[in-house]
Amino acid sequence: MRIYRTFLAWVPGMLAVPLLGQPQIGGGACSTATLSGNYSATLTGRGFTSGTIFSATTESVGSVSFDGLSKIMFTLTNNTNKIFNTPLTLSGTYSLQANCIGNVSITSGDTASFMLQSYNQGKNYLIVGEDGVYQFTGSGDLLPATCPTNLTAGSYPINGTGFGLSSGALSATFNVLGLIQISGTSTVAMNVSLATNSGAKSISATGSYTVMPDCVGTATLTDSSGNSYTLSFEFTDSTGEDFIIASASPAGLFTATGRPL
Repeated sequence: MRIYRTFLAWVPGMLAVPLLGQPQIGGGACSTATLSGNYSATLTGRGFTSGTIFSATTESVGSVSFDGLSKIMFTLTNNTNKIFNTPLTLSGTYSLQANCIGNVSITSGDTASFMLQSYNQGKNYLIVGEDGVYQFTGSGDLLPATCPTNLTAGSYPINGTGFGLSSGALSATFNVLGLIQISGTSTVAMNVSLATNSGAKSISATGSYTVMPDCVGTATLTDSSGNSYTLSFEFTDSTGEDFIIASASPAGLFTATGRPL
């Protein structure tokens, strides 16, 4: 799959600034090897028409691997306002200067340019950029050495942002707050409140989940009206108690973070 493209006027100017001309941050502590290993990844994009009307969104969660030399690969589950739950692999090259700022060039799966920043001694990163259709922002944390094989039963608060949909078109913006409730077996419930520009809404849905050996989980839920929701998780600790999540349904998309109650 190829991510669609738009270009905001400020982005090319920002990306054109020579990296060597940027100010030193953190005393020159970084190199390309600072980012090495597997990290969680959120990557969200906003598409605009030529009249600067917000017209499209793409929201992905998953992981990214840095080889410590120059190679980078994102392994994501992607949701857009048109297509849900699509595997997406992006690969290319990256580099980091001594000031912990660098760049990413994606050449497979899409053609995109990003600015990259590492912090917390290489345990975290931030990324912004564009591919000619979307303006992107993203971030991630170093993943645990071992992934959860099952999840601890309990309630997990989540919060995030999203967009309402109507026949695939963006119809609303909202913030989401609520709980993901995990059983000790394979059942899951989602009870969240949405603060939208057209009033408050609530979602209560139940279903089942699966955990895979690469810190990834998926769930399919249904509410009392028969509406379906697909959840994609990336677990950011070895117990599965902290995670990033993306939800997709014909009524809307959101991304969020979760943690123990």
